[in-house]
Amino acid sequence: MRRKTFVSLALMLSVFMLVFTSIPAIAAEVPADKYTYSLSGEAGKQSNKIEIEEFDDNQQFRDILAEQNYKIVLVKDGAEIKFTPKEKMSASVSYYTIDGSNGGSLFWEIDGSEEAVSEIEANQTATTKLYKRYGGFTCDLYYVFSFGNADKSTKIIYQVSDGASASTSNPDEPTTKPVEPKSEPAANPLVTATAKASVSKVLVDGKQVSFEAYNINNNNFFKLRDIAMAVNGTAKGFEVGWDGEHNAISLTSGEAYTAQGGELAVSNNPKAKTATLSTSKVYLNDEEIEIAAYKIEGNNYFKLRDIAQALGISLTFDSKTNTIGIDTSAQ
Repeated sequence: MRRKTFVSLALMLSVFMLVFTSIPAIAAEVPADKYTYSLSGEAGKQSNKIEIEEFDDNQQFRDILAEQNYKIVLVKDGAEIKFTPKEKMSASVSYYTIDGSNGGSLFWEIDGSEEAVSEIEANQTATTKLYKRYGGFTCDLYYVFSFGNADKSTKIIYQVSDGASASTSNPDEPTTKPVEPKSEPAANPLVTATAKASVSKVLVDGKQVSFEAYNINNNNFFKLRDIAMAVNGTAKGFEVGWDGEHNAISLTSGEAYTAQGGELAVSNNPKAKTATLSTSKVYLNDEEIEIAAYKIEGNNYFKLRDIAQALGISLTFDSKTNTIGIDTSAQ
């Protein structure tokens, strides 16, 4: 009789364990008493789940969607996130294109300065803003705010809705106003800007390469000759030429780069510098291209994404490790 009871209990235990392990694990959200969070410019909630096609470069965003424990918030252009953890906590705002490709991470503003960090210290307030167009993209974007530690995490997905920009001056005023047509041209990049030393790690075809790069208005800018040297000998190699008489830079894809000396040199402790909008023209394979650059201490620095797009170089970004990937093998 005892043996039957023992077998029955063992069988019940096995069934219980089978059922228990078949239930998918869902990470618990960060308790509300562990942080304070506010959002200015909220425009509503989105009830429909996001569905995107499956591509090789949108796996990260599809993994987020698969968790099923996220919220989708509609915001106005310029909406501001303000976050203060009660204990040191991982926190980042990544942005993705409408098809789920990772574009990078936003900078936090902490104590009046922009910081490229993915952890916020206890009782430290970090803010960042969400814009409909960002990082050189001309398509709509998703922003994902992820914060937490260990097995507790919270994710909020934002999408900037059409309509007025976020405003905190007078909430009683109408949120939309008639817009009169303007004849002025679109605003140009800032003539002068502050260039801060970039803290991103860079991998070229999987191998780490050190660059003296700068961050200007949340975008990484690199010296052309440094990029040319780093990808020299690959399928994406290119030559760089300079015509001082005509203040023109020439890029020739598919040609070996001729080193001038000083490429990939890195200072021991690079400091913030003043960047001035470059007036140099740029030609790619003898055709002029529109591409903005900044001059820093006599050298032209270009937005990495612009250079990659012009030369067909694939870029990736891992927001968790703040790592840029340059892939010369991708078609």
